[in-house]
Amino acid sequence: MMLEQHARVVRVAEDGVWVEAVEPSGCGTCGGNGCSTRQIAEIFQRRPRHFRVASELPLAAGERVVVGIAHGGVLRAAFQAYGVPLLLVFAGALAGNAWQPGDFAAALGAVCGGLVAWGVARASGRRHARAMQPIVLRREDFFLRRES
Repeated sequence: MMLEQHARVVRVAEDGVWVEAVEPSGCGTCGGNGCSTRQIAEIFQRRPRHFRVASELPLAAGERVVVGIAHGGVLRAAFQAYGVPLLLVFAGALAGNAWQPGDFAAALGAVCGGLVAWGVARASGRRHARAMQPIVLRREDFFLRRES
């Protein structure tokens, strides 16, 4: 199962395409004025963000596509980027404190745990990067296309 997002191709590169997400038109509850969550997000992010996505389709700038990422990919990437390092820093602090009770040993253990976490994150990131990379699934269906 894949999580899907509609996107517009911004430019074509040798190793894929660069896309920007296309905002859905919404549910209509706000009367077309845009939901407050989106308006708050726009305060902090004024420029559209572009993402490199792997693609086997011959695409051109301006085309609309559907981009997908493995269903568990986002959660797995977040856990690898934040959860594992946090657990290793805490484990290092606990081990340091068990070895020599006191703040200095706990801080030293936390730093050692952080260094181990950095190494683990680099190794697992390389190994799982391909599985968590978003890909172009298909061109957007003509009948679903919305004018922006």
